[in-house]
Amino acid sequence: MPTLNDLGNMLLAQLYQSIGGGDSAFPAPKNTFVAWSEPATPYEPGQFDFATEGLGGGATAEAAKLIQQHAAELATIVDFIPDVSQVFTHDQQQTVLRSSEARLSFMYGEILKAARVVKDDLSQEQQDKLKKFHDLLSVTKSVKDIVTDEVKQVTSPSPMMAAYTEKSANYVQAVMNYHNKRIAAQTAAGTDGKAAVLDFANNGQLYRMQAEQALRIWETDGYKGDVEEIQAYISQVTQRSMVLWLQGLIDRYNDAKLTNPNNAGDDYLYTTLIPGNFANSQGWTSITSYDEQLQSSTHYQSSAWGGSVGVNWGLWNASGGVQHKSDKYDSNLHISSFKLTMDMAQVIIHRPWFFPEFFMNRGWTLTQGHGWTWPSMPSNGARPPATQGTCIGYPTAALFVRKVKIESADLAQAYHQFSSETTGSASVGWGPFQLSGNYSNKEGGTQFNSGKTGNTLEIPGMALIGLVCHLFDQSPNPLPTLKDSDFT
Repeated sequence: MPTLNDLGNMLLAQLYQSIGGGDSAFPAPKNTFVAWSEPATPYEPGQFDFATEGLGGGATAEAAKLIQQHAAELATIVDFIPDVSQVFTHDQQQTVLRSSEARLSFMYGEILKAARVVKDDLSQEQQDKLKKFHDLLSVTKSVKDIVTDEVKQVTSPSPMMAAYTEKSANYVQAVMNYHNKRIAAQTAAGTDGKAAVLDFANNGQLYRMQAEQALRIWETDGYKGDVEEIQAYISQVTQRSMVLWLQGLIDRYNDAKLTNPNNAGDDYLYTTLIPGNFANSQGWTSITSYDEQLQSSTHYQSSAWGGSVGVNWGLWNASGGVQHKSDKYDSNLHISSFKLTMDMAQVIIHRPWFFPEFFMNRGWTLTQGHGWTWPSMPSNGARPPATQGTCIGYPTAALFVRKVKIESADLAQAYHQFSSETTGSASVGWGPFQLSGNYSNKEGGTQFNSGKTGNTLEIPGMALIGLVCHLFDQSPNPLPTLKDSDFT
């Protein structure tokens, strides 16, 4: 009889293969892993109004303030440097929320300030072309800071870059759907698995064609070739002279800072999600996981640093900013039957102030005592990654789930008993799933509880359950032909 932890790790392995796995048709992405949130962050669709309306939206001052508050909350929760040794725990989430120094944006700013870059004279033609290409990738708009009344210049994706990112997001979602259907068929068992086997046998080619079509649309309507050619030119030219590019990156970073309207002392850097209307769209992937898959899915383990290290899938409760594991309903609780269904979307995180291409460029370095005071470099490129790196990677996509339904008499009974022993203001959960808690933000919150009907639990609303992260190779990694005197 499987335990709660057995079922949890089976689910994570299945999800990881859907997100980060691959086959001959669609190979697995390199240098990618998933940071599973524990607990997940509940959301309501209205909290993504900034992604559809922009920061200038809202008919009234109150509406504009709410939009900017929502933007600040999302920008903060995804503004972290992933730690591959464990899940994105409650304590880590609280550290990011409380301390600006724990954030990706802070460390990126420190790297830009301390970077020493190669300097060589570029022709006027090269300088003009670089400016033209930068302008093709981004646009700058004036936004009024509703706290300070200061008008700031905020960089956002250009129409070309917005189309590129949106079509790439559609392609990622289509590939995830294909892999999910493939894995569901390959790990199928028992009566619950028959439908998955027949579905992929009859429609597997269709799912693959949908992903291929999404790639073609990305290439034709999403400027895939144009954007990547522009990025390649920028990288090639700036490796000879990065002075102008670095100053441009610093200017964009500084211009992107906005003030949190509910905390005037806490600046944030604007971040959005693409596609912005994902919360109300139909393009979510349906996920099914059940106990009979356990044995047939054991060979689908994610890598040691890819998804399951540190996971403990017992029931937990969180109150007063502290999360507690249950001793009575821990990860060893046996479950006689189990089936979970839900929808999942993988949504691209776009930070117009952040240029990961900088980390791949080989025309810069950091030197201890010359502006760089941190004990280690951003990344040594090791696999598994060295945890002491100051900036080993960054979140690239957010994983949202909705319509979560769990059919299990044992788990439903354990949840009912455990929640009755927990204070009303506390959250109760299993793994990253919050079974009861609070859809909260600065202007208020809504208490929720999973609906229990017989042996079935239904979790209301939508939640951020994890983040897909990209790992940097060695950074900085200057060209071996460059001497120390070549850097300024």
